[in-house]
Amino acid sequence: MTPIIAIAGIAGLVWAVVLFRYGDLVAGCLAVLLVGSVFGYEFFHLSVITADRMLLGGLIGAYIVYRRLDLADPKPMEKADLAVFLFIGVLFSSTMTSNWKLGGAQPLATLIFFFCLPVAMYWIGRQAKLTERSLLSVFGVLAIFAVYLGLTAFAETRQMWSVVFPRYISSPSYAEFFGRGRGPFLNPVGCGLYMSAGLFGAVQWWPRFRLVGRSVVVVATCAILLGIYCTLTRSVWIGAGLGLLMIIGLSIPKSWRFPMLIAVVIAGSAVLVAKRDKLNNFKRDKHVSVKDMSTSASLRPVLATVAWRMFLDYPLFGCGFGQYKEYDVEYLQLIVGDLDLEKAAPYVQHNVFLAVLTQTGMLGFGAWMIMLGLWTRNAWRLWNSRQAPLWARQHGLLFLALLAAFAFNGMFHDVGIISMVNMLLFFIAGVCQGLTPHICGAAEPRRTTDPVDRRMNRVVGVTT
Repeated sequence: MTPIIAIAGIAGLVWAVVLFRYGDLVAGCLAVLLVGSVFGYEFFHLSVITADRMLLGGLIGAYIVYRRLDLADPKPMEKADLAVFLFIGVLFSSTMTSNWKLGGAQPLATLIFFFCLPVAMYWIGRQAKLTERSLLSVFGVLAIFAVYLGLTAFAETRQMWSVVFPRYISSPSYAEFFGRGRGPFLNPVGCGLYMSAGLFGAVQWWPRFRLVGRSVVVVATCAILLGIYCTLTRSVWIGAGLGLLMIIGLSIPKSWRFPMLIAVVIAGSAVLVAKRDKLNNFKRDKHVSVKDMSTSASLRPVLATVAWRMFLDYPLFGCGFGQYKEYDVEYLQLIVGDLDLEKAAPYVQHNVFLAVLTQTGMLGFGAWMIMLGLWTRNAWRLWNSRQAPLWARQHGLLFLALLAAFAFNGMFHDVGIISMVNMLLFFIAGVCQGLTPHICGAAEPRRTTDPVDRRMNRVVGVTT
Protein backbone atom coordinates (compact mmCIF):
# COMPACT_ATOMS: atom_id res chain seq x y z
CA MET A 1 0.00 0.00 0.00
CA THR A 2 2.87 2.40 0.80
CA PRO A 3 4.44 2.03 -2.69
CA ILE A 4 1.07 2.82 -4.26
CA ILE A 5 0.76 5.98 -2.18
CA ALA A 6 4.32 6.95 -3.11
CA ILE A 7 3.65 6.43 -6.81
CA ALA A 8 0.42 8.40 -6.55
CA GLY A 9 2.26 11.19 -4.76
CA ILE A 10 4.98 11.34 -7.42
CA ALA A 11 2.34 11.37 -10.16
CA GLY A 12 0.54 14.20 -8.37
CA LEU A 13 3.78 16.15 -8.03
CA VAL A 14 4.59 15.72 -11.71
CA TRP A 15 1.08 16.83 -12.64
CA ALA A 16 1.38 19.87 -10.39
CA VAL A 17 4.64 20.86 -12.13
CA VAL A 18 3.04 20.41 -15.55
CA LEU A 19 0.02 22.43 -14.47
CA PHE A 20 2.17 25.20 -13.04
CA ARG A 21 4.45 25.40 -16.07
CA TYR A 22 2.06 24.90 -18.99
CA GLY A 23 -1.48 25.17 -17.71
CA ASP A 24 -3.64 27.48 -15.63
CA LEU A 25 -6.07 27.11 -12.75
CA VAL A 26 -9.07 26.62 -15.02
CA ALA A 27 -7.27 23.75 -16.77
CA GLY A 28 -6.52 22.28 -13.36
CA CYS A 29 -10.18 22.47 -12.36
CA LEU A 30 -11.21 20.76 -15.59
CA ALA A 31 -8.63 18.03 -14.92
CA VAL A 32 -10.14 17.45 -11.46
CA LEU A 33 -13.62 17.14 -12.99
CA LEU A 34 -12.50 14.66 -15.65
CA VAL A 35 -10.31 12.56 -13.34
CA GLY A 36 -12.96 12.53 -10.61
CA SER A 37 -15.64 11.48 -13.08
CA VAL A 38 -13.76 8.72 -14.89
CA PHE A 39 -11.12 7.64 -12.38
CA GLY A 40 -12.97 8.26 -9.14
CA TYR A 41 -13.66 6.14 -6.07
CA GLU A 42 -14.83 3.05 -7.95
CA PHE A 43 -11.73 3.07 -10.18
CA PHE A 44 -9.11 3.53 -7.45
CA HIS A 45 -9.17 4.33 -3.75
CA LEU A 46 -7.18 3.81 -0.59
CA SER A 47 -9.62 4.46 2.23
CA VAL A 48 -10.86 7.98 1.38
CA ILE A 49 -7.91 8.77 -0.90
CA THR A 50 -8.79 8.94 -4.59
CA ALA A 51 -6.99 10.26 -7.64
CA ASP A 52 -9.21 13.33 -8.01
CA ARG A 53 -8.87 14.27 -4.33
CA MET A 54 -5.07 14.07 -4.59
CA LEU A 55 -5.26 16.12 -7.77
CA LEU A 56 -7.48 18.69 -6.07
CA GLY A 57 -4.98 18.88 -3.21
CA GLY A 58 -2.24 19.60 -5.74
CA LEU A 59 -4.48 22.19 -7.40
CA ILE A 60 -5.03 23.96 -4.09
CA GLY A 61 -1.26 24.04 -3.63
CA ALA A 62 -0.85 25.43 -7.15
CA TYR A 63 -3.46 28.10 -6.38
CA ILE A 64 -1.50 29.20 -3.31
CA VAL A 65 1.68 29.45 -5.39
CA TYR A 66 -0.18 31.35 -8.12
CA ARG A 67 -1.43 33.84 -5.54
CA ARG A 68 2.05 34.33 -4.12
CA LEU A 69 3.51 34.91 -7.59
CA ASP A 70 0.61 37.19 -8.57
CA LEU A 71 -0.47 34.80 -11.35
CA ALA A 72 -4.05 34.52 -10.15
CA ASP A 73 -6.71 37.21 -10.43
CA PRO A 74 -8.17 37.81 -6.95
CA LYS A 75 -11.53 39.54 -6.88
CA PRO A 76 -13.24 41.19 -3.91
CA MET A 77 -15.91 39.27 -2.00
CA GLU A 78 -19.48 39.72 -3.19
CA LYS A 79 -22.91 38.82 -1.88
CA ALA A 80 -23.00 35.51 -3.75
CA ASP A 81 -19.68 34.48 -2.18
CA LEU A 82 -20.96 35.31 1.28
CA ALA A 83 -24.06 33.21 0.55
CA VAL A 84 -21.85 30.25 -0.40
CA PHE A 85 -19.91 30.45 2.85
CA LEU A 86 -23.09 30.99 4.84
CA PHE A 87 -24.59 27.84 3.34
CA ILE A 88 -21.48 25.79 4.05
CA GLY A 89 -21.35 27.21 7.57
CA VAL A 90 -24.94 26.11 8.19
CA LEU A 91 -24.16 22.62 6.85
CA PHE A 92 -21.07 22.39 9.08
CA SER A 93 -23.00 23.51 12.15
CA SER A 94 -25.88 21.13 11.38
CA THR A 95 -23.45 18.24 10.91
CA MET A 96 -21.39 18.79 14.03
CA THR A 97 -24.38 19.37 16.31
CA SER A 98 -25.95 16.10 15.14
CA ASN A 99 -24.68 12.53 15.22
CA TRP A 100 -21.90 13.07 12.70
CA LYS A 101 -20.36 9.66 13.59
CA LEU A 102 -23.42 7.89 12.18
CA GLY A 103 -22.60 5.04 9.78
CA GLY A 104 -18.84 5.43 10.11
CA ALA A 105 -18.97 9.26 10.03
CA GLN A 106 -21.00 9.27 6.80
CA PRO A 107 -22.58 12.72 7.45
CA LEU A 108 -19.13 14.24 7.94
CA ALA A 109 -17.80 12.52 4.81
CA THR A 110 -20.78 13.80 2.80
CA LEU A 111 -20.16 17.33 4.06
CA ILE A 112 -16.47 17.25 3.15
CA PHE A 113 -16.52 15.42 -0.18
CA PHE A 114 -19.86 16.57 -1.60
CA PHE A 115 -19.88 20.19 -0.41
CA CYS A 116 -16.58 21.47 1.02
CA LEU A 117 -14.42 20.24 -1.88
CA PRO A 118 -16.84 21.75 -4.44
CA VAL A 119 -16.52 25.07 -2.60
CA ALA A 120 -12.74 24.83 -3.09
CA MET A 121 -13.38 24.37 -6.82
CA TYR A 122 -15.74 27.35 -6.71
CA TRP A 123 -13.12 29.59 -5.11
CA ILE A 124 -10.29 28.53 -7.42
CA GLY A 125 -12.47 28.97 -10.52
CA ARG A 126 -13.55 32.37 -9.23
CA GLN A 127 -10.02 33.61 -8.51
CA ALA A 128 -8.40 32.24 -11.67
CA LYS A 129 -7.38 34.48 -14.55
CA LEU A 130 -10.31 34.12 -16.92
CA THR A 131 -9.56 34.74 -20.57
CA GLU A 132 -11.24 33.90 -23.83
CA ARG A 133 -8.88 30.96 -24.23
CA SER A 134 -9.70 29.52 -20.81
CA LEU A 135 -13.46 29.90 -21.30
CA LEU A 136 -13.34 28.28 -24.73
CA SER A 137 -11.43 25.40 -23.14
CA VAL A 138 -14.32 25.00 -20.68
CA PHE A 139 -16.85 24.83 -23.53
CA GLY A 140 -14.69 22.46 -25.55
CA VAL A 141 -13.69 20.08 -22.76
CA LEU A 142 -17.28 19.79 -21.51
CA ALA A 143 -18.48 19.08 -25.06
CA ILE A 144 -15.82 16.45 -25.80
CA PHE A 145 -16.39 14.75 -22.45
CA ALA A 146 -20.14 14.71 -23.11
CA VAL A 147 -19.56 13.01 -26.48
CA TYR A 148 -17.58 10.30 -24.67
CA LEU A 149 -20.39 9.95 -22.13
CA GLY A 150 -23.00 9.80 -24.88
CA LEU A 151 -21.24 7.04 -26.79
CA THR A 152 -20.60 5.15 -23.55
CA ALA A 153 -24.28 5.43 -22.56
CA PHE A 154 -25.32 4.08 -25.96
CA ALA A 155 -22.89 1.16 -25.60
CA GLU A 156 -24.27 0.41 -22.13
CA THR A 157 -27.86 0.20 -23.30
CA ARG A 158 -26.78 -2.10 -26.15
CA GLN A 159 -24.52 -4.12 -23.81
CA MET A 160 -21.47 -3.50 -25.99
CA TRP A 161 -19.20 -3.98 -23.00
CA SER A 162 -15.99 -4.35 -25.01
CA VAL A 163 -16.04 -0.63 -25.85
CA VAL A 164 -17.15 0.60 -22.42
CA PHE A 165 -14.45 2.26 -20.33
CA PRO A 166 -13.77 2.18 -17.41
CA ARG A 167 -14.54 -1.51 -16.97
CA TYR A 168 -16.25 -1.11 -13.61
CA ILE A 169 -19.27 0.33 -15.44
CA SER A 170 -20.08 -3.16 -16.71
CA SER A 171 -19.35 -4.87 -13.39
CA PRO A 172 -22.26 -6.83 -11.84
CA SER A 173 -21.05 -5.52 -8.48
CA TYR A 174 -22.82 -2.25 -9.29
CA ALA A 175 -26.33 -3.46 -10.05
CA GLU A 176 -28.28 -0.24 -9.50
CA PHE A 177 -29.42 1.41 -12.75
CA PHE A 178 -27.75 -1.38 -14.71
CA GLY A 179 -28.91 -1.32 -18.33
CA ARG A 180 -29.27 2.46 -18.51
CA GLY A 181 -26.74 5.05 -19.59
CA ARG A 182 -25.16 5.71 -16.20
CA GLY A 183 -21.56 6.20 -17.36
CA PRO A 184 -18.63 6.29 -14.94
CA PHE A 185 -20.89 7.98 -12.37
CA LEU A 186 -22.95 4.77 -12.10
CA ASN A 187 -25.98 7.06 -12.01
CA PRO A 188 -28.02 8.14 -15.04
CA VAL A 189 -28.91 11.50 -13.50
CA GLY A 190 -25.29 12.43 -12.76
CA CYS A 191 -24.28 11.25 -16.23
CA GLY A 192 -27.19 13.17 -17.73
CA LEU A 193 -26.25 16.41 -16.00
CA TYR A 194 -22.68 16.20 -17.29
CA MET A 195 -23.97 15.47 -20.79
CA SER A 196 -26.36 18.40 -20.47
CA ALA A 197 -23.45 20.68 -19.51
CA GLY A 198 -21.49 19.37 -22.51
CA LEU A 199 -24.49 19.96 -24.78
CA PHE A 200 -24.73 23.55 -23.57
CA GLY A 201 -20.99 23.97 -24.07
CA ALA A 202 -21.08 22.52 -27.60
CA VAL A 203 -23.70 24.95 -28.88
CA GLN A 204 -21.63 27.92 -27.65
CA TRP A 205 -19.27 27.19 -30.55
CA TRP A 206 -22.01 27.70 -33.16
CA PRO A 207 -21.53 31.47 -33.76
CA ARG A 208 -17.75 31.01 -33.99
CA PHE A 209 -17.79 28.46 -36.82
CA ARG A 210 -18.67 28.34 -40.47
CA LEU A 211 -20.00 25.35 -42.43
CA VAL A 212 -17.39 22.71 -41.56
CA GLY A 213 -17.15 23.69 -37.91
CA ARG A 214 -20.91 23.83 -37.54
CA SER A 215 -21.16 20.37 -39.05
CA VAL A 216 -18.85 19.11 -36.31
CA VAL A 217 -21.04 20.85 -33.70
CA VAL A 218 -24.14 19.17 -35.14
CA VAL A 219 -22.50 15.72 -35.07
CA ALA A 220 -21.29 16.23 -31.49
CA THR A 221 -24.71 17.49 -30.44
CA CYS A 222 -26.42 14.45 -31.95
CA ALA A 223 -24.03 12.10 -30.10
CA ILE A 224 -24.73 13.89 -26.83
CA LEU A 225 -28.49 13.87 -27.38
CA LEU A 226 -28.31 10.14 -28.11
CA GLY A 227 -26.53 9.62 -24.80
CA ILE A 228 -29.09 11.75 -22.98
CA TYR A 229 -31.85 9.59 -24.42
CA CYS A 230 -29.97 6.44 -23.34
CA THR A 231 -30.12 7.51 -19.70
CA LEU A 232 -33.81 6.52 -19.98
CA THR A 233 -34.55 9.13 -17.33
CA ARG A 234 -37.38 11.57 -17.96
CA SER A 235 -36.02 14.33 -15.75
CA VAL A 236 -32.72 14.23 -17.64
CA TRP A 237 -34.53 14.51 -20.98
CA ILE A 238 -36.64 17.45 -19.87
CA GLY A 239 -33.80 19.18 -18.02
CA ALA A 240 -31.51 19.02 -21.06
CA GLY A 241 -34.34 20.16 -23.34
CA LEU A 242 -35.21 23.01 -20.99
CA GLY A 243 -31.63 24.26 -20.89
CA LEU A 244 -31.20 23.96 -24.65
CA LEU A 245 -34.45 25.83 -25.30
CA MET A 246 -33.29 28.53 -22.88
CA ILE A 247 -30.06 28.98 -24.83
CA ILE A 248 -31.87 29.10 -28.17
CA GLY A 249 -34.64 31.33 -26.86
CA LEU A 250 -32.26 33.87 -25.36
CA SER A 251 -30.04 33.88 -28.45
CA ILE A 252 -32.66 34.47 -31.14
CA PRO A 253 -34.28 37.87 -31.83
CA LYS A 254 -36.97 38.82 -29.33
CA SER A 255 -39.66 38.84 -32.02
CA TRP A 256 -39.08 35.11 -32.60
CA ARG A 257 -39.29 34.02 -28.97
CA PHE A 258 -43.06 33.95 -28.47
CA PRO A 259 -43.77 31.99 -31.69
CA MET A 260 -41.01 29.54 -30.74
CA LEU A 261 -42.53 29.12 -27.27
CA ILE A 262 -45.96 28.42 -28.75
CA ALA A 263 -44.49 25.88 -31.20
CA VAL A 264 -42.59 24.10 -28.40
CA VAL A 265 -45.69 23.95 -26.17
CA ILE A 266 -47.83 22.54 -29.00
CA ALA A 267 -45.21 19.97 -30.01
CA GLY A 268 -44.59 18.95 -26.40
CA SER A 269 -48.29 18.59 -25.69
CA ALA A 270 -48.76 16.44 -28.79
CA VAL A 271 -45.91 14.12 -27.77
CA LEU A 272 -47.23 13.92 -24.22
CA VAL A 273 -50.73 12.96 -25.36
CA ALA A 274 -49.52 10.47 -27.97
CA LYS A 275 -46.85 8.78 -25.81
CA ARG A 276 -48.28 9.23 -22.33
CA ASP A 277 -48.58 5.53 -21.52
CA LYS A 278 -45.09 4.75 -22.79
CA LEU A 279 -43.58 7.67 -20.88
CA ASN A 280 -45.20 6.53 -17.64
CA ASN A 281 -44.45 2.82 -18.01
CA PHE A 282 -41.35 1.60 -19.78
CA LYS A 283 -38.54 -0.75 -18.85
CA ARG A 284 -35.28 0.94 -17.91
CA ASP A 285 -33.10 -0.99 -15.48
CA LYS A 286 -32.14 -4.49 -16.62
CA HIS A 287 -33.21 -6.13 -13.35
CA VAL A 288 -36.32 -4.01 -12.74
CA SER A 289 -39.69 -4.69 -14.35
CA VAL A 290 -42.06 -2.15 -15.93
CA LYS A 291 -44.40 -2.60 -12.95
CA ASP A 292 -41.59 -1.80 -10.53
CA MET A 293 -40.72 1.35 -12.48
CA SER A 294 -44.35 2.48 -12.33
CA THR A 295 -44.42 1.83 -8.58
CA SER A 296 -41.20 3.80 -8.16
CA ALA A 297 -42.76 6.86 -9.79
CA SER A 298 -45.75 6.67 -7.43
CA LEU A 299 -43.41 6.90 -4.42
CA ARG A 300 -42.60 10.56 -4.91
CA PRO A 301 -45.85 11.86 -3.33
CA VAL A 302 -45.15 9.53 -0.39
CA LEU A 303 -41.60 10.84 0.02
CA ALA A 304 -42.85 14.42 -0.28
CA THR A 305 -45.41 13.80 2.46
CA VAL A 306 -42.74 12.33 4.75
CA ALA A 307 -40.52 15.35 4.10
CA TRP A 308 -43.33 17.81 4.79
CA ARG A 309 -44.19 16.18 8.11
CA MET A 310 -40.53 16.14 9.10
CA PHE A 311 -40.28 19.83 8.27
CA LEU A 312 -43.31 20.63 10.41
CA ASP A 313 -41.65 18.92 13.38
CA TYR A 314 -38.17 20.43 12.77
CA PRO A 315 -38.91 23.71 10.94
CA LEU A 316 -35.99 25.97 11.84
CA PHE A 317 -32.85 23.80 12.07
CA GLY A 318 -34.06 20.52 10.52
CA CYS A 319 -33.28 17.05 11.78
CA GLY A 320 -29.55 17.43 11.16
CA PHE A 321 -27.42 17.11 8.04
CA GLY A 322 -27.06 13.46 7.07
CA GLN A 323 -29.72 12.35 9.56
CA TYR A 324 -32.70 11.92 7.20
CA LYS A 325 -32.86 8.11 7.35
CA GLU A 326 -32.57 8.17 11.13
CA TYR A 327 -35.63 10.40 11.52
CA ASP A 328 -37.95 9.27 8.72
CA VAL A 329 -38.68 6.05 10.63
CA GLU A 330 -40.86 8.12 12.95
CA TYR A 331 -43.32 8.68 10.11
CA LEU A 332 -43.28 5.40 8.20
CA GLN A 333 -46.13 3.85 10.22
CA LEU A 334 -48.53 6.65 9.28
CA ILE A 335 -51.22 6.60 6.61
CA VAL A 336 -52.07 10.04 5.23
CA GLY A 337 -55.15 9.92 3.03
CA ASP A 338 -54.48 7.24 0.43
CA LEU A 339 -50.72 7.34 1.00
CA ASP A 340 -49.06 4.55 2.93
CA LEU A 341 -45.86 6.19 4.15
CA GLU A 342 -44.26 2.84 4.95
CA LYS A 343 -43.54 2.44 1.24
CA ALA A 344 -40.81 5.08 1.63
CA ALA A 345 -38.81 2.97 4.11
CA PRO A 346 -36.02 1.80 1.73
CA TYR A 347 -35.52 5.17 0.02
CA VAL A 348 -33.64 8.38 0.62
CA GLN A 349 -35.35 11.65 -0.24
CA HIS A 350 -35.90 12.00 -4.00
CA ASN A 351 -35.99 15.80 -4.08
CA VAL A 352 -32.90 17.92 -3.43
CA PHE A 353 -34.97 20.87 -2.21
CA LEU A 354 -36.87 18.74 0.30
CA ALA A 355 -33.64 17.00 1.32
CA VAL A 356 -32.02 20.33 2.24
CA LEU A 357 -35.22 21.56 3.91
CA THR A 358 -35.73 18.50 6.11
CA GLN A 359 -32.09 18.21 7.17
CA THR A 360 -31.18 21.87 7.72
CA GLY A 361 -34.59 23.51 8.17
CA MET A 362 -35.47 26.99 6.98
CA LEU A 363 -32.05 28.26 8.02
CA GLY A 364 -30.12 26.01 5.63
CA PHE A 365 -32.79 26.04 2.94
CA GLY A 366 -32.95 29.83 3.01
CA ALA A 367 -29.15 30.13 2.71
CA TRP A 368 -29.15 27.65 -0.17
CA MET A 369 -31.94 29.44 -2.05
CA ILE A 370 -30.24 32.80 -1.55
CA MET A 371 -27.04 31.31 -2.98
CA LEU A 372 -28.81 29.86 -6.02
CA GLY A 373 -30.79 33.08 -6.48
CA LEU A 374 -27.69 35.27 -6.45
CA TRP A 375 -25.93 32.91 -8.84
CA THR A 376 -28.90 33.13 -11.20
CA ARG A 377 -29.07 36.91 -10.97
CA ASN A 378 -25.36 37.34 -11.70
CA ALA A 379 -25.47 34.90 -14.63
CA TRP A 380 -28.46 36.75 -16.06
CA ARG A 381 -26.75 40.13 -15.66
CA LEU A 382 -23.60 38.74 -17.27
CA TRP A 383 -25.49 37.40 -20.28
CA ASN A 384 -27.29 40.75 -20.73
CA SER A 385 -24.23 42.90 -20.13
CA ARG A 386 -23.43 45.24 -23.00
CA GLN A 387 -19.89 45.66 -21.76
CA ALA A 388 -18.93 41.99 -21.52
CA PRO A 389 -17.16 40.18 -24.38
CA LEU A 390 -18.96 37.35 -26.13
CA TRP A 391 -17.07 34.53 -24.39
CA ALA A 392 -17.97 35.90 -20.95
CA ARG A 393 -21.63 36.37 -21.88
CA GLN A 394 -21.77 32.85 -23.28
CA HIS A 395 -20.55 31.43 -19.98
CA GLY A 396 -23.36 33.24 -18.21
CA LEU A 397 -25.82 31.70 -20.65
CA LEU A 398 -24.32 28.22 -20.18
CA PHE A 399 -24.62 28.57 -16.41
CA LEU A 400 -28.26 29.64 -16.64
CA ALA A 401 -29.03 26.54 -18.71
CA LEU A 402 -27.10 24.30 -16.30
CA LEU A 403 -28.99 25.76 -13.33
CA ALA A 404 -32.28 25.03 -15.11
CA ALA A 405 -31.27 21.40 -15.75
CA PHE A 406 -29.95 21.03 -12.19
CA ALA A 407 -33.14 22.44 -10.65
CA PHE A 408 -35.47 20.31 -12.76
CA ASN A 409 -33.56 17.11 -12.03
CA GLY A 410 -33.40 18.16 -8.40
CA MET A 411 -37.19 18.09 -8.21
CA PHE A 412 -37.08 14.31 -8.72
CA HIS A 413 -33.68 13.30 -7.33
CA ASP A 414 -31.34 14.36 -4.53
CA VAL A 415 -28.71 15.50 -7.01
CA GLY A 416 -26.62 17.01 -4.20
CA ILE A 417 -25.33 13.59 -3.17
CA ILE A 418 -24.63 12.25 -6.67
CA SER A 419 -20.92 11.88 -7.32
CA MET A 420 -19.20 14.90 -8.93
CA VAL A 421 -22.42 16.85 -9.60
CA ASN A 422 -21.71 19.56 -7.03
CA MET A 423 -18.11 19.75 -8.27
CA LEU A 424 -19.41 20.66 -11.73
CA LEU A 425 -22.07 23.07 -10.50
CA PHE A 426 -19.79 24.95 -8.08
CA PHE A 427 -16.94 25.19 -10.59
CA ILE A 428 -19.15 26.66 -13.32
CA ALA A 429 -20.69 28.98 -10.72
CA GLY A 430 -17.24 30.08 -9.53
CA VAL A 431 -16.12 30.94 -13.05
CA CYS A 432 -19.35 32.87 -13.59
CA GLN A 433 -18.72 34.79 -10.37
CA GLY A 434 -15.17 35.47 -11.52
CA LEU A 435 -16.58 37.11 -14.64
CA THR A 436 -18.77 39.60 -12.75
CA PRO A 437 -16.23 42.43 -13.26
CA HIS A 438 -17.41 42.35 -16.88
CA ILE A 439 -20.90 43.32 -15.71
CA CYS A 440 -21.03 47.08 -16.13
CA GLY A 441 -23.88 49.51 -15.74
CA ALA A 442 -22.68 51.75 -18.57
CA ALA A 443 -25.52 53.17 -20.61
CA GLU A 444 -23.75 52.82 -23.92
CA PRO A 445 -23.24 49.36 -25.48
CA ARG A 446 -19.74 47.99 -25.85
CA ARG A 447 -18.15 48.71 -29.20
CA THR A 448 -16.38 45.75 -30.74
CA THR A 449 -14.39 44.96 -33.86
CA ASP A 450 -14.57 41.18 -33.33
CA PRO A 451 -16.73 39.78 -36.19
CA VAL A 452 -17.91 36.90 -33.99
CA ASP A 453 -18.98 39.32 -31.29
CA ARG A 454 -20.72 41.48 -33.86
CA ARG A 455 -22.70 38.55 -35.31
CA MET A 456 -23.74 37.34 -31.86
CA ASN A 457 -24.68 40.81 -30.66
CA ARG A 458 -26.84 41.37 -33.73
CA VAL A 459 -28.66 38.11 -32.99
CA VAL A 460 -29.55 39.15 -29.44
CA GLY A 461 -30.29 42.73 -30.31
CA VAL A 462 -27.20 44.55 -28.99
CA THR A 463 -26.05 47.44 -31.17
CA THR A 464 -22.38 47.38 -32.12
